[in-house]
Amino acid sequence: MSVTLPSSVLFRCDAWPAMGYGHVVRCLALADELREAHECEVAFAMIRGTPGASMAVAKGYRVVALDREALARNYAGWLEAAVDEVGADALVLDVRNDLPVAALRSLKEKGILIATIDDPSDRRLMADLAFYPPVPQVGRMDWRGFSGELSVGWEWVVLRREFSRRAVREKHDVPVVLVTMGGSDPCGMTLKAVEALDLLGPDLDLRSLVLLGPGFLHHEALEELVAGAHRKFELLSGVDDIAGLMARSDLALGSFGVTSYELAAMGVPGIYLCLTEDHAESASTFVEAGMGECLGVHDRVTSRQLCRAIRGLLLDRPGLQRMAKSCTRNMDGKGARRVADKIAGRIVHGD
Repeated sequence: MSVTLPSSVLFRCDAWPAMGYGHVVRCLALADELREAHECEVAFAMIRGTPGASMAVAKGYRVVALDREALARNYAGWLEAAVDEVGADALVLDVRNDLPVAALRSLKEKGILIATIDDPSDRRLMADLAFYPPVPQVGRMDWRGFSGELSVGWEWVVLRREFSRRAVREKHDVPVVLVTMGGSDPCGMTLKAVEALDLLGPDLDLRSLVLLGPGFLHHEALEELVAGAHRKFELLSGVDDIAGLMARSDLALGSFGVTSYELAAMGVPGIYLCLTEDHAESASTFVEAGMGECLGVHDRVTSRQLCRAIRGLLLDRPGLQRMAKSCTRNMDGKGARRVADKIAGRIVHGD
C-alpha cells in the first residue's frame, strides 16, 4: 500500500529595511494558505540574520539560512541544496536579485514545480506557474519559450487572509486620512505626507493617522516634524489589526506596493507615491480602474503638489465614494487562496 506524503514547498524571498517587507509579507500569506488549507510542509530559504528570516520563524516556519557572502559565491548551489534539504516538491520565488536562470533549469529537470510571483526577469520563462497583478509591463514582456501557465489579474494578487474579509465601511463626518508607506519607508515618504497634510490648513477638518511599519527608519525626523505641526497627527505602530485600521479610513496616502492592494481590498482609495518609474507604471492600473491617484516617483513630487491632490479628493466626497466602490469591485483579497490552490493542485507525488 502506498502512502501519500505531505507536499513540501520551499519559498525563496527576503526582507530588510532598505528593500522593504512586501515580498516576505505576501509569501507568508501564501505559505499560510498552503500549510492550513492544503496541509503542505513549508520552509523558507533566506539570508541569515535579516528581518525577513525573523518574520518567517515567528510564524513557525523552518528557515534554511545562508550568509550573504556564501550566497554571492554560489547562489545556485545553495538554493539546490536548500531544495534537497527540505525535500521540496515545489519552489516559490519572490525575489529581485541575481538568481541565475540555469539554477531553475536544473531544478526543473529534477521535477521540482517552480512558481514565480510578479517576476520581471527571465526566470519567469522557466516557471511552471507565473502570477502577476494586471500591470502593463506583463503585456510587453517577451514570453517566447515559456511553456508554463500564466495568471494575470486582480484575482491573483497575494494578500494576507485578513484582507479577504470585507469590513463594513464606517461613515465619518470628519474624513479619516491614513498615511502608510510600508514596513520601512527607506526614502522617508511619510515625512512628505505629514508635511502635505499640515499644509492643508485649518479650513479642512480631518483626522490624520500615521502608520509606522516595524522597520521605519525616520523616527527622530518624524517626531520633530509632528511636534512643530499645526495639525494633530496620531502616530501608530505595532498595530495588530491593520486591515481594520484601513477599513476605518476614507483615504490613504501610500507608497505603491503590496500595501496598495491591501488598501484596495479594504475599499480605501489611495494617493500613491512611487519608489521607481516601474512602480509608477504599475500604479497606473489603479488610476485606470478608478481606484486612486498616482503622483509618480516620490522625489519629483513636492509636498504642495501632494497637498493639492489630497484637498481635491477630500472635497469631492461623491468621487471618493466611487473610488471606494471601484476598489472593492476589483479586489476581493482572495488571491492567496487561489494561488495556493493552483500550486497544490499541480504538485505530483510518486508512490
